[in-house]
Amino acid sequence: MIFRYGILIATTIAILMYGVLKPLRNWDMVAYVATAYHKDGYRGADLARETYGDIRKTVSSARFAVLTTGEYRETVFKDPVSLEQQIPFYSIRVAYIELIRLLKKTGLSYTRSTFVISACFAALSVLALGLLILKTSVPIGMLPVVAAVTGYTDLARLSTPDAMACFFSLLGIYSLMAKGRMVFPVAAILPLIRTDLILLSGFLMGYYILGGKRLLASLFLLAAVGFYILVTKQNDGYGYPTLFNFAFMGPPAPYPADIVISTQLGDYLAPYWILFNNLIFHSHSVIYVVALYLFWLKRGQMENQAEFHGLFAIPFIFTTAHLLLFPSDHYRFFTFSASLILLWILSSLARSRQINSPHGGKAFY
Repeated sequence: MIFRYGILIATTIAILMYGVLKPLRNWDMVAYVATAYHKDGYRGADLARETYGDIRKTVSSARFAVLTTGEYRETVFKDPVSLEQQIPFYSIRVAYIELIRLLKKTGLSYTRSTFVISACFAALSVLALGLLILKTSVPIGMLPVVAAVTGYTDLARLSTPDAMACFFSLLGIYSLMAKGRMVFPVAAILPLIRTDLILLSGFLMGYYILGGKRLLASLFLLAAVGFYILVTKQNDGYGYPTLFNFAFMGPPAPYPADIVISTQLGDYLAPYWILFNNLIFHSHSVIYVVALYLFWLKRGQMENQAEFHGLFAIPFIFTTAHLLLFPSDHYRFFTFSASLILLWILSSLARSRQINSPHGGKAFY
């Protein structure tokens, strides 16, 4: 027992320290710091001064140069109008921004707050993943492997809300598998963390609607939709067409408010071909292919329905729907789902070995 929990605690602490000590200082940090200052009331040249002044105090001169050079980054750095036009992409991450602002009151700069939040929530995500492993047939010794293969180390280092999103997504799945009620409020608040998680809210509540808890699940789903609409409206979100054009059509536009929406079908199909080629060579694709093969072998023989839906069905459908709507190769969006699916694979294989033991019956294959 001590050994099992020792692995869980050691892996959690390792991810926490790795994130705190080795932050990537990615460019998104600039936008989130600017958004926090924008919430404080800064505009124009004042906003640019506070944002880059905060960052300059925290990063090296070499890294600061990387964050402010190149056509897009240099324009954002030099023109406050361009900087302000980036904010609607980031201000919709309401929970993350407000947590950054809250940590500022403890003495941390906005820049350092992004490091701490990512490291802490990546560590909490590993803890949640470990608790999920303890509910399966998978040895807890696989926790460091699953976390490393699916990208928890990256989440810990990136100044983005993805580690927070990962933790709350895992919390929702854990509650579902434990037959708890925490899944309902978690589903409701997911769009406050990352608006695209409205998909996961829908799939989590859909599970309960199909399972008979129609009224309760419908109410919390409506709450999630309400939060999604409220966040988008209050933060002047650009909307799906602008986001798609900004992300996939040409180099990043330093003035996204002025983007002309493409009407060419080919422009919307090309990102899917690029994604397909990138996905082939990514570790997540191996997980998805193996999971689909096991699902085909096990069809009609699912021993644990909560485990099947929590570890495979919901994460897989979420990933598929997300990629169809937004064919991004930012695989950090899918760290939680890839880790759950890998856990389902390992659990299925472990269970089949138990069935094949001298005291068991036939395996599913």
